[in-house]
Amino acid sequence: MNLLSALLSEGSIIDLDGSFFLQLAIFWVAYFLLKATVFKPILAVLEAREETIEGSKREAKEVEHEAKAKQKEFEDQLSVVRTRGNEEREKLRGEAKHLESTLLDKVRAETQAQLREADETLLHEGRKAREEIQAQTPVLAREIASKLLAREVA
Repeated sequence: MNLLSALLSEGSIIDLDGSFFLQLAIFWVAYFLLKATVFKPILAVLEAREETIEGSKREAKEVEHEAKAKQKEFEDQLSVVRTRGNEEREKLRGEAKHLESTLLDKVRAETQAQLREADETLLHEGRKAREEIQAQTPVLAREIASKLLAREVA
C-alpha cells in the first residue's frame, strides 16, 4: 500500500530532471560507439564466416557434380572400351577358329597325301618283291630240289 499511497500523494515516481537527459545522451553515445567498434565488426566477421561456409558448400556441390559427371563419363568410356574389347576378342576368336580350320584342313590333306603315297609305295614295293620272288622262284626251286635230291636238277 505504501507504493500506491506514494503514487497518489506525491505525483510521479520518476523525476525528470537534467540527469535523465544526460543518462539518455550517455546511452546513445555508448550505443553508437559500441555499434561502430564492436557490433559491426563482429557482425561482419559472422557474415563473412557465413558467406565462406555457404561458398564452401556451393563449391563442394559443384565439385561433387563435376565428380559425378566425370564418373559417368568414365563409366561411359569404360563401357565403350569394354564393348570394343569384346568385339575385338570375338573377331580374334573367329580368326583363330578360321586359322585352326585352315591348318587342320591342310594337315589332313597332307596326311591323306602321305598315306596315299605310303600305300602306293607299299603296293609298288609289294609288286616289285613279288616280281623278284617270281623271277627267283625257278632258281630257288632248282637249288632246293638239288639239295633234297643231292644231285643237280635242270
